[in-house]
Amino acid sequence: MDKLNQDIVIPIKGLPYGESSFRFEIGEPFFQAFENTQIKDADCSVRVTVIRHQTLLEVVCAVTGFVVVECDRCLEDLTLKVDIEPRLTVGFGSVDVDDDTESDEDIVVVDHTQRDLDLNQFVYDYVCLSLPLVKVHPEGKCNPEMLRYLSESGGNESSESETVRPFEGLKDLLESKNN
Repeated sequence: MDKLNQDIVIPIKGLPYGESSFRFEIGEPFFQAFENTQIKDADCSVRVTVIRHQTLLEVVCAVTGFVVVECDRCLEDLTLKVDIEPRLTVGFGSVDVDDDTESDEDIVVVDHTQRDLDLNQFVYDYVCLSLPLVKVHPEGKCNPEMLRYLSESGGNESSESETVRPFEGLKDLLESKNN
């Protein structure tokens, strides 16, 4: 089943037991719907595999594609590859979590009457978590003009003799009060 839209919502009411697959395409509008996103553009394919059991769903979201973020060094656009496969366990009602469950697995409990499972936040969070902490171009690929500016401004640091000391005058006041 293919859905080419910006919302990753799975119909769980009436979902047959066993495995079901869904496909979604997400891009810039999907990421811009979240406030303060660091992702400027994207082209990702999301394949959702849902395995329905009696009391729970196993959900696997394979996300592949690319995202565009700002380079931390030169502030130009940087394209990063995304290839993740996070898993989510969805329980109905009050589900007991066994000790056998993997510790890195996410578990969500939903009401029996819920018709759809919204995976937007889940996919967004995992794509953002898959990005490196420091997002920079490979060596030599940053904007040379910005690098030149950074190297010039790096040498203009003030020396200790030029350092502004706003509380220096208070020392003089304290000394004059003691006299």
